[in-house]
Amino acid sequence: MTTTKNRSRGVPRRTAPVETRSRAPLFIGTAVVGVVVLAAIAAFALSGDGGSGSLAEPRTEAVGISGEALPALSNPASDPAVGQVIPTITGTDLEGEPMTIEPGDGPMAIVLLAHWCDHCRAEVPVLTEYLEANGMPEGVEVVSVSTSINAARPNYPPSDWLEEEGWPVRTLVDDTNSRALASLGMNSFPGFVFVDGTGRVVQRMTGEIGAEAFDQAVTALAR
Repeated sequence: MTTTKNRSRGVPRRTAPVETRSRAPLFIGTAVVGVVVLAAIAAFALSGDGGSGSLAEPRTEAVGISGEALPALSNPASDPAVGQVIPTITGTDLEGEPMTIEPGDGPMAIVLLAHWCDHCRAEVPVLTEYLEANGMPEGVEVVSVSTSINAARPNYPPSDWLEEEGWPVRTLVDDTNSRALASLGMNSFPGFVFVDGTGRVVQRMTGEIGAEAFDQAVTALAR
């Protein structure tokens, strides 16, 4: 635009109409390009892409929940969820790939993590070391959920934190309303839901349980 205007300076009376005709298409073209760029940026944000991974954290699209939510955990020693089938949770992992946590996939341990939680930050390296050294018992799976995600809180984004720790567990990204967390009836971190082969809750726990308690729980699932 600047180059075109400079070339027009000093030209006699015919300059004004010629300049008007030549600049209008350029202006319109620039405006159209600007609109297209802004639309692309908006579509990129709304699609859930962004941050260091393939998905926004938290996930902008609601996590899918089907089945009955587990009751809230208030006393692990007397847990009303024991024997109840977990709901099916459908979303995406930290790579943006579809991920589903559902009953019928065999015994599993579901680990719920919040990036700003000091107890989670202490527990993740402990469990990472355990899993790297021992793996999981045959037939037992471990998955995790990154939940209660808040960009204004410390240690954000959780994907960077988990990558730095070498967390070897496939992780589902919870949405802005933490629907996955709510469906499992959990409210403290880290949280653990141990499920048998039929998808029924065997035990739920919260806090830093350590490698020994985790090993006991997953070993029991394999029996």
